[in-house]
Amino acid sequence: MNRNDVNRNDVNRNEQTMPSAGIDETIGRIEDLYRTVTGLAVPSGDALYAPIPAERDPAEHVEEQLNRLLGMLGAWASPSGPAWAPPVSILESESEIVVEADLPGVGREQVTVTMQGNAVVVTGSRPLPRENGAQLRQNERPLGPFRRVIMLPGTRSGEPVAQMRDGVLEVRIQKDSQAAKPHTILVNHVN
Repeated sequence: MNRNDVNRNDVNRNEQTMPSAGIDETIGRIEDLYRTVTGLAVPSGDALYAPIPAERDPAEHVEEQLNRLLGMLGAWASPSGPAWAPPVSILESESEIVVEADLPGVGREQVTVTMQGNAVVVTGSRPLPRENGAQLRQNERPLGPFRRVIMLPGTRSGEPVAQMRDGVLEVRIQKDSQAAKPHTILVNHVN
């Protein structure tokens, strides 16, 4: 056996073990990242860590493990907080304020609108898209819980009215007509 044959045998042996070793290294790095960011040990998931079973698709197994770890990391970073905030537009006329929030893919039953003083608080969640058991491979849209606090100008009267139409949440708030009218305020005037 010459030197080239020995090198080829080493390469073949390394090629057989590389995919599994690379995957184990990646999972280990993400666990290290979790420990570094949170200062905590990696919690055990539903399934204990184990080498990739021979009967499993390695890519699917790694994806499940990475999603589990990243999900735990995301939960630590924001245990009950929002993952994103929808973009809004605020329109004001003499009689009302209209807040519009872009929420495509979010059903009206997944949205809550509350008034807190002079603020409208919009919360909810955009679900993960589900299509006949297909797995999400790429996503550029924000998913999961959202929250947006919109401070309102002026004072309001009456209860706000909210409706969803074509993926846009519209909240209409009637303004106090007396407070909206301009009026002169005397400076240093004593009655």
